[in-house]
Amino acid sequence: MSPSKLTDNTEPVDLESRFVQVKQRLIKPENVEKVTESWKKLLIEIESEFARIAKAGPSYVPRCDFASIKDQKLPKDISDLFKQRGVVMIDNVIDEQQIDIWFNELVDFCKEHPETAGYTFPNPTAWYNVFWTKPQSEARFHPNMKKLVATMAQEFYVENKSTLLDLDTQIVYGDRIRIREPGASATLPLHLDSSSIERWEDKEYSKVYEQIFSGNWEDWDPFKLDNRAHANENLYEHIHEGKSTICSAFRTLQGWLALSNNKSGEGTLRMLPNIKLSMAYIMLRPFFWKDPESGDINDYEIDLSTPKFPGAVPSTGQLFLQDFYHHLHQGVISIPDVKKGSFVYWHCDIPHEVDREHNGDGPSSVFYYGQCPLSVINIKTLLDTKQAFLNNVSPEDYRSQLSEDDKKKEFQGGDIAHLQDDPDAKRSMGLLPFEITDSLTEGQVKVRQIANEALANGSVDVSNYI
Repeated sequence: MSPSKLTDNTEPVDLESRFVQVKQRLIKPENVEKVTESWKKLLIEIESEFARIAKAGPSYVPRCDFASIKDQKLPKDISDLFKQRGVVMIDNVIDEQQIDIWFNELVDFCKEHPETAGYTFPNPTAWYNVFWTKPQSEARFHPNMKKLVATMAQEFYVENKSTLLDLDTQIVYGDRIRIREPGASATLPLHLDSSSIERWEDKEYSKVYEQIFSGNWEDWDPFKLDNRAHANENLYEHIHEGKSTICSAFRTLQGWLALSNNKSGEGTLRMLPNIKLSMAYIMLRPFFWKDPESGDINDYEIDLSTPKFPGAVPSTGQLFLQDFYHHLHQGVISIPDVKKGSFVYWHCDIPHEVDREHNGDGPSSVFYYGQCPLSVINIKTLLDTKQAFLNNVSPEDYRSQLSEDDKKKEFQGGDIAHLQDDPDAKRSMGLLPFEITDSLTEGQVKVRQIANEALANGSVDVSNYI
């Protein structure tokens, strides 16, 4: 495919006129020429690299065994590939016998509580709003899971030690389970979960991509968190329409633990495993949304005068429709075959989608888990997790979607006894205060202090800090 090949002549809709000023703030006049040239260079690189990805297929996803993790570090070759591709699969995190026990308990719970979160069992769309059951708690705080979470946290960093972020502390964002039966179709297209227009609109969030907006996408570092830790990823939380595609927590990574054996394409996951190229394209596409009629890459013109941000709709996640992001789809591949006990992680900026069909012989089932370091934004999540767990209800992201009748019916299976007197588990659920020690950075101390005050008071005003 030519980098500038047209798909159709449809124009993206205009957002409010104020978004013209957003474009003009992001691309400074002195950088217009440089950004335009960087866009052309990007398209050339995308065409060659995405062709390599498509040829390699699932094998392009780096993979290692859990036993290869030493001193809470990925093997260096795997870490290097993960930094480039934004995805990694770790096998044998949990043994198969334990996985089967958890899966059977999850199924039993869903059968016994068919009205939980308004979902009936079995649900053809496969996602169950189940959050605090015994198997989910046991999986979250299994020693191997705790080691894996700590290992993956080391892939990120902050330069400024006063940044209000504690990578050594991960809190729980309650997420769902999936039990997708063979033959069940899904329609979740290529997307990003952590907001949409906020990436451009929020000033702190847009600083994450400053190198891209300056024409230096090659120098962008997706694993530096100084600005991202203070970004507002949910500017439109007061709007409930589309809230199902917004995650209110700050997740560095998304991921899931496989509860079944599934081959590539059997109802699992597809993604675009090159974080730098895909995000540079996504962030610049609103400025170069109009493909030149000539098909000549040199005829692209920058747009700083229209409020067009294709695929970005306030209050929803970022959906990459074929019409406006066609270059991306060349590099989307299925993940490799997964085994029970494998864990798949992908960076929060990796475009991904669900297999449209599941043609396997058995269910495609997973337990979802995101990496959520302690940050000011995630203190709100921590408070919500604590109350939802203690009250045996859904987290607010999901509870907000329920009718009043459904809210009265749900029971989430939470029990403090499932945490087995594990202080780390209790802290990550907001049930114990965080320790303050001399070994912590200034930012770690401050964010733990803010968290402890919030836990004592039952609230936090995020606007005081970001």
